[in-house]
This record gives sequence, C-alpha cells and structure tokens, in this order.
Amino acid sequence: MRLRTRAPRARHGIARVTVGYVVTHYPRLSQTFVANEIAELRRTGVDVVPFSMNAPAPSDVAEPAGAAEAAATVYLKAPGALGLARTLLRTFGRHPVRAGRLTVAMVRTVGLDLRAMVWRVFHLVEGAYVRDECRRRGVTHLHAQFGQSTATIAWMAHELDAALGDGTLTWSFTIHGFQEFVDESRSQLDRKAASATFVACISDFTRSQLMRLTPPELWSRFHVVRVGIDFEQFTYAPRATTHQPLTVLTVGRLSTEKGHNLLIDAVAALRDAGTDVVLELVGDGEHRREIEAHAHTAGVADRVIFHGEEPPAIVAKRLADADVFCLPSFAEGLPVSIMEAMAVGTPVVTTYVSGIPELAVDRQTAMVVPAGNVEALAHALAELAASPDLRAHITAQALDKVRAQHDVHVNVAQFAALLTGTTRR
Repeated sequence: MRLRTRAPRARHGIARVTVGYVVTHYPRLSQTFVANEIAELRRTGVDVVPFSMNAPAPSDVAEPAGAAEAAATVYLKAPGALGLARTLLRTFGRHPVRAGRLTVAMVRTVGLDLRAMVWRVFHLVEGAYVRDECRRRGVTHLHAQFGQSTATIAWMAHELDAALGDGTLTWSFTIHGFQEFVDESRSQLDRKAASATFVACISDFTRSQLMRLTPPELWSRFHVVRVGIDFEQFTYAPRATTHQPLTVLTVGRLSTEKGHNLLIDAVAALRDAGTDVVLELVGDGEHRREIEAHAHTAGVADRVIFHGEEPPAIVAKRLADADVFCLPSFAEGLPVSIMEAMAVGTPVVTTYVSGIPELAVDRQTAMVVPAGNVEALAHALAELAASPDLRAHITAQALDKVRAQHDVHVNVAQFAALLTGTTRR
C-alpha cells in the first residue's frame, strides 16, 4: 500500500479551526515556550486541544494555571493498555483489509530493525487513539512539537484517517534541530515532510537541514517560524556594574549537549586567574550527578549552585540578577533562554552552533565562541566582566535584534496563518 505523500491544498481566507497540539509533556516548566505558543494561538482565535504523551510532574501543575491546562489536555496513556486496544480494534474493525495494509506499509518504513518495528506499532496504536479523539472533539488539524515521537504519532493519525476515513485530518510539525537529526533513519523526517501540510522550522539552519534530506519540490512547504517570547514578561534593565563575585547563570536541561562541564572548567580557569565567580545552574536532567562530580574534580564545587527546575517567574528574576548568561552548547536548536537573557539586558556568552548565530552575533549581540573551547569561553567571560562599555554595547544591540526576531505575538500570528490556511505553501 502506498503511503499518502501529497499534502492537502491550503485553504484561503481566515477560517476557524480546532487544532490538536501534540507534545511529549504538557504542561512542563522546562518548556514554557510551548505553553506560551498555545496561549497565543488561543488569543488569535485558534482553538487548541493539547495532546500529551506523558502526564505532568507534580511541580508542573502546582500553580492553578498549570492545573487548568492539565485538565484540558488529552493524555495518550490515560486509557491504559486495554483502552488503547479497544480503540485500535474499533478503528481497524471497520476496514480490516485497508488497516492491515496500512500497518504493514508503516512497519516496513523502519526496515528490519525489530525495536523500531515495535515502536512503530505502538505509535500506530497511539495514533488511532489521537484520531478517535480528534473526531470526537472536532479537531481538523494536528500539529506536533518536535519531529520525533510526537510527529510520528500525528503522522500515524493522519495516515489512518486517509486510509480508513475521509482524509480530512491534516497535520504539520515543528522541528528545532540537533535531536531530530541525530538518527535520521529513525526520525524519518523526509517521509514526514512529504506527508505534512507544512513544516515549521525554528531557524534558517533547521530549514536547511530539512532541505538536505528532502527533494526540492517539498521545500516550499518549509517555513521559518521562530520561537517567540512575550516581552511584557521581561523588563529590560541592564546594570552598569557587576556583582562581587561575578554571577554567571546558565538555564537548560542538564544533558551532555549543553556543555556544562566545559563551563565549570571555565569557572575554574577564571578562579585560577584571580576572578571570583559563582556559577548558577537552573534546570535538571539525567547528567546532574555527573556535572556535580565534575565540579568537585575541578575544585569549584563551592562555587557552583544547582537550583533545579524553577517556575518561569523565578527564572526571569535570576536572568535579570545575573551578570552574564552563558550557554556553551555543543549542539542546539536556538534556546529560548538566550532570548530571555537578551530581553532583560543580561549579556550573553554562547557558541557557534546550529541556529544560535542567527541571533547571537559575536561582539554585536553576544560573545560567541567556538564550541568546546574552554580557553575562549573563559576569555569571553573575563572580557565581559572587565568591560562595562562592551556589556552596554552588546545588551543594547541584543535587545533590538531579539525584539525584531522573537516577538511571540508576531511569530505566532505567522504560525496561526499557516494553521488556518491563510498562507500559501
């Protein structure tokens, strides 16, 4: 059975649609950009039904707003194995032959990888549940945040609707970079892009990587839709002086690609050169113990503070209070935390990777160093600490650029136009 690869023709004129928004976790403190995007879509008149692969952590629903969002979210694991099986039997029972052909076709896309086959079947089951919920809730379009499992589930729901129903459930997805491209044979972005109505890419770099994987006839449906922030939540207030000791802040998941160990080495180098530094880490992740151990090994454990995940309001305050924001990533998309630091007037030190240079321009809007170079990282931090004029120049230029490129109201309006079919592919 041939997979459907032709995307539906975009509608013209403003049309009210109900969109299913597929994510891994919702709500989630570490992904405030998702909540902001959903909220802004609703303000533009797009009805949004969140679909989440996983239930939220208690900390994610501690506030009333988080609890309200959780109550409005469809959790894919909520029905349990028996409930999902019933949905699958109900869906496939109506058209068993077509359903069987589709299942075989989708499993074949992963080749002879047994583990990938099992995951493909599981995602097909979740796709059947999502399609069922979409029909029940009046959802006409699915959008997946990120190009891996979430996009696979939305893809499955679309293919099921095309094979077993009237084919009115369209879909799209957003890709950020790095993780989506680590295992291209498994993520299958080329097949997904051929099936989707459009793909939102958070940077020109991300769009270029998708173009690398796909034929030119698909490129017109790839749109750069940059992540936006709400500038009303961030007050620009650069400081002329720095703290003693110098406060360096980083915000992000504690994972290998963020370069935390390198930043700890830079802090140790600054200490050895006579600059007193305190490093604050906001975020959590699977490599926390490893990073804590490295701080001890480097002899700066007493200068490194682990705050864990924190609510957006506290993160914003920490950004405003820091002397320097530093994210020495080895691989990235384009982090929201860099945008937020620029918005409050905190100078940024970061690396030349992926989409970051589209916002962080060396010695103009940030200090940008080669990834993996601890000497360059330490030098950039020391130079910012020693030069008020450089900090003032960088923060002023950064504010102009981040406002021009990353206004959530402007960018989500562009996204909403794609969702409602008011923009041509």
